[in-house]
Amino acid sequence: MVYNVYDGLKKGEVYMRLNSIMIYYQLSKRFKINHAQYSQRYPVGRPVFYEPSVYTEGRAVIVDAKDALHCVNRLTGCVLLIIGSAGAACDRGNNDIVFLEEGISEKTLFNVLTEIFDIFDSWDEELNRIVNGNVGYQEILDSCRMMLPEPAALMDGDFKYIAYSNDERMYRNFVDDMNQLPLEDVNDLTSMPGFKELEQRREAFVYTAGEVVIYKNIYHENGYVGRLSLLIEEGQEESKTEYEKSVFDHLAGYVERLYDQCGGFELGPPRLADLHHMLKKCLETDGADEGELLRLLWSNKNLPGDVYYMLTIRENILQRGKAYNMRYLCSQMERMWPGTYCVTHNGDIAMLFNQKMFSKSTNLEFHKEMVYFLRESVLAAGCSREFTDISCIRSAYRQAEFAMEMGLRKNFTYCYHKFDDYGLDFLVKYGVGNFLPEQVCSRELLALYRYDRENETSYYKTLLTYARLQYNAVASAKALYIHRSSFINRMERIRELIHLDLEDPEERLYLLLSFRIMEEYSSKSGEK
Repeated sequence: MVYNVYDGLKKGEVYMRLNSIMIYYQLSKRFKINHAQYSQRYPVGRPVFYEPSVYTEGRAVIVDAKDALHCVNRLTGCVLLIIGSAGAACDRGNNDIVFLEEGISEKTLFNVLTEIFDIFDSWDEELNRIVNGNVGYQEILDSCRMMLPEPAALMDGDFKYIAYSNDERMYRNFVDDMNQLPLEDVNDLTSMPGFKELEQRREAFVYTAGEVVIYKNIYHENGYVGRLSLLIEEGQEESKTEYEKSVFDHLAGYVERLYDQCGGFELGPPRLADLHHMLKKCLETDGADEGELLRLLWSNKNLPGDVYYMLTIRENILQRGKAYNMRYLCSQMERMWPGTYCVTHNGDIAMLFNQKMFSKSTNLEFHKEMVYFLRESVLAAGCSREFTDISCIRSAYRQAEFAMEMGLRKNFTYCYHKFDDYGLDFLVKYGVGNFLPEQVCSRELLALYRYDRENETSYYKTLLTYARLQYNAVASAKALYIHRSSFINRMERIRELIHLDLEDPEERLYLLLSFRIMEEYSSKSGEK
């Protein structure tokens, strides 16, 4: 007969296997352990007594001390539990071994082991009930109270807490008002060398960053989506740490099962993840289905006719080495401002903002709140003009990008740049296409510009001042620091050199646009 994990069970019934560190740690709370050699490679089933005539595999085996030196040939992949001292070196073969203090009866040890397995089986049964019923991640974590003595947490890849233990110290120190890891801690972690590479580690591991923490990564379709974490007591024994890692390894399987069933950490439709995915697709792909994005917006309580803005947000050029986790900022801003949907895009954050949803939830003015946030976070943003047609989303995002680009160039000390403030700059930049100034600007103005360069005069500046001051001779003379009669003489000379009808509105508009285009080109080329 071969003993294995299914012995004594009804058909279709399976008990949870425990590895040697789980058994060792639980027994150490009841008895004194004299010695142990364990590899944790052998997950084993419920306890049996050693019988020399029976080959036993994959069980917790209670062995009489007198048989300790001879039993390994009849055992494979077992955890051997021996009452007494190790004595001479004991060959454990392909097994793990634990020596317990003398004076314990084998019957008592068997009953205690059975109780330990009962506790883990009840826990495993509860985990299956939670996952099969799509109950929730908090319930998964709550089920661990008897198994994990320290406060634990589950957070997603953006450092948002999905669930955490009801622990005052943890809540006070590691959870902010938005139910996330505080931004300061996120920045400290993400700036540490090699932190990003930790997302590739499949086993539970210990990481030190101020606090000592056990992490266990959660994966979906081989991609990192979050992690379990557990604060370690200062100076705790290695066996306890290894036990907690083993519990996390088991727990993570159920978290991943529930994630696979629900498609994310948010249970039930509509899933915000779908909206994020479609928003990103619409920004990145020509011909993306804006109709699907609109459907997802409606399913998330956006209504036809709602007014939207698109924003692009990035690190300010005035920053001094502060590195932000953009995915974390996305989720933080969505919690701060109702009606916002944020994704990472080309290294920046793209935000779709619903003005009506925001106004329904608060009396605050969004654009002012955004300025306060940007200043405090040392970020910069560009904002589009408002729109109601969601098919305009890519054009709106281009407006936001242009506002950011032009705003940082012209007003780099500002943190918030609206497209409406740079609409003329957009027309000047993109209205000329790929033409050079001499190919599109006023011929008369170009002639005046060349005359100044050849003769070292300043008629171009005189006409520019006159145009900008709405053709007011007195104001222009004052701005140029010359007498009014000198200004009139200059204007007469300009009229001799070029032919301009300053009474014609179209001529005036063409002149002003030409000034702006030539000014823009000069600033780019470095000409004076």
